[in-house]
Amino acid sequence: MLKGHRTTARSILLALLVAGSLTGPSAASAAVPPLVFPVVGPASYIDDFGAPRGTGRHQGNDIMAKRRAPVVAAEAGRVTIYRGSWNAGCMLYLYGASGTTYYYIHLNDDLTRRDDNRATDCRVGVAYAPGLKSGQRVRAGQLIGFNGNSGDARGIAPHLHFEVRPNGGRAVNPFRHLNRADRLLFARPIGVDQAKLDLMGTVVGTTEETVSLKVNRVGFAISEKRTSGKWLGRTITLAHDETSVWKRKLPDGTMVYAKREGAKKGERVTIWTPWFKPLLKTQRAKPGVLTAQRIRLRGHPD
Repeated sequence: MLKGHRTTARSILLALLVAGSLTGPSAASAAVPPLVFPVVGPASYIDDFGAPRGTGRHQGNDIMAKRRAPVVAAEAGRVTIYRGSWNAGCMLYLYGASGTTYYYIHLNDDLTRRDDNRATDCRVGVAYAPGLKSGQRVRAGQLIGFNGNSGDARGIAPHLHFEVRPNGGRAVNPFRHLNRADRLLFARPIGVDQAKLDLMGTVVGTTEETVSLKVNRVGFAISEKRTSGKWLGRTITLAHDETSVWKRKLPDGTMVYAKREGAKKGERVTIWTPWFKPLLKTQRAKPGVLTAQRIRLRGHPD
């Protein structure tokens, strides 16, 4: 009888432990939806969640990236802008449609490409995306701000302190969600319905239907207005067909028509896309989603 009582007690305890695990941080983290990676372009991060900080344990992951690197919405939702906190600097909250809240902290407050050590300048167009307003709804992958080192990050390398809070509650470790997040080729500015790209890089390979390049720079055009490029180092594959125009720029500057078969692996290339609707699938740039309208090879044919 006593043995049976002990067995029952163990069973109850085990059930309570399992129930606790299902409602604890692991379960909360599992409720976070698949994310869009919050920084566009080269970025690095480590699992520094919980690391000691001057104000307590680290509640997010620091994503290291260039100053003014585009920062995008990790999922669709609504943003609230917070200006000039002494420790967080320029920051915003994204209230995701899933119920998860995301903190974006240490956004840019510098008017130049350098740390100018001015007073916190949390302006639209400097810290936040042009046209962004507090309370505004945004799509996943939409430009919402720019990477920086405002607040108590001043004087150290620019980075985005990124927090994930399921159901608006306590923070969970973003690391595995970042590992699985979709990396975007470009950020979608607010209010943009048509865009085109010019991609600079080197030839990786071609087939009768595709051309692949390692992208070093992306130019993003909106209604004929071109934005500054971003250095990437990412390989993408575009579709091409009989309407695509292949040309080669010779060392003397002469431009001649070329054939796909003449493209050499490793040679420099610029590819222009036609105008397209910048949806999340084009931002992800999976193979064949984007189309090469013009291809310019830059080298001497053998």
